[in-house]
Amino acid sequence: MTDKKLIVVLGATGAQGGPTTRYILKHLSDTYRVRAVTREPTKPYAQALSKSGAEVISADYDIPDSIKAALSGAHAIFAITNFCLPDGRTLAGRQFQNILPYNAKALIRHDLAENYPILWKKTTEVFVAFYFQNWVRYSMVLGPYKAPDGSFVLSMPYSGYIRVPCSDAGDTGMAIGEVLRGGKKFFGRQVVLFEEPIPEEERFKAWADELGIKARFEQVSSEQHAKRLSSYGLPSDTAVASTEFVEALPYEESMLMSVRHVQTEEYLPDCYKLATWVDYVRKEDWSPLIGT
Repeated sequence: MTDKKLIVVLGATGAQGGPTTRYILKHLSDTYRVRAVTREPTKPYAQALSKSGAEVISADYDIPDSIKAALSGAHAIFAITNFCLPDGRTLAGRQFQNILPYNAKALIRHDLAENYPILWKKTTEVFVAFYFQNWVRYSMVLGPYKAPDGSFVLSMPYSGYIRVPCSDAGDTGMAIGEVLRGGKKFFGRQVVLFEEPIPEEERFKAWADELGIKARFEQVSSEQHAKRLSSYGLPSDTAVASTEFVEALPYEESMLMSVRHVQTEEYLPDCYKLATWVDYVRKEDWSPLIGT
């Protein structure tokens, strides 16, 4: 046990941390042991990780000493920032200045590069595309809504022909595990994870066909989109920031497919199959969204 290298997974019960912990325990346990860090180690999900073989401990970003203790002895660290694009302020002629999760992520990146250059040279950035699960988790902003006639509408400030790369959050574990397996060849690289993109209108139709419901894609202006979000009770600044986030999604495909990045097929194991959109639709519980 002590001969194994230690990887510390921060946010181990989250959408990326959980799959990462499970994948390493299943596929890399000969080399690595996992310390799964969470604020609430007694919760069922954390206990399940413990039963699978992870060392589950409590730590909180608001308590720096607890994080220092959690990282003690680490050979590798998995940490996550918010959302699926880099600095949103650089996109589209700098028209998006209010996407706070993107901007905060960029500040963290710049701080690492400037103040911890030795660590930065050993860092691998993994860009995980827009989650399939976002429609359910953030339905008010990102999912379809039910119209008065009972049909569902996906209303976005971009064309239905736009392809937004997506991925199943569960596949994150494979990406992180294979980066870990690859070691030095991924140092200083940017690795991407996404399934084959399809047009948003086509993706929405596939969802409706699988569930047997009526649905239509609707392109609206950014002002109309922000107004709809405000009608749900969102503060105006949050509605604007959320709208800018959605408006930035059409830029994701060109960013993720850049030749500078390590593409998914370059590290995907032969025996591993990425979840498709239809795979995900068939396994998800849609009752919170469609009300059945």
